[in-house]
Amino acid sequence: MVAALLLNPPKAGQVYELTGPQALDIKGLAEQYSRALGRTISAEDIPYDDWVHQYLRNSGLSDLVQQHLATVARLHRENRYDRSTHDVEQLTGQPPQTIEQYVASHPDLFA
Repeated sequence: MVAALLLNPPKAGQVYELTGPQALDIKGLAEQYSRALGRTISAEDIPYDDWVHQYLRNSGLSDLVQQHLATVARLHRENRYDRSTHDVEQLTGQPPQTIEQYVASHPDLFA
């Protein structure tokens, strides 16, 4: 992506939505991780407020990063990121990888 954008800089105000080939819920993510890693990965849907208070607030991250992650998590819960675009392929000439493809090609990151 970076190379494609450096070679063909966007026009002022141009927005690219960089997505994978499909929108996935937490169960779909766990399934793709499981297939890629060859072991069962389970997902737990923790209520947003519980996650913020029990996990995020105790993460040691800065307040700014916590606020950003809380906002992104809230928007995910509201399905605000539930979409897929063709922007990656239009910019690079290659379709975006699935989560499964990425994890399978970088197993050391998930050991």
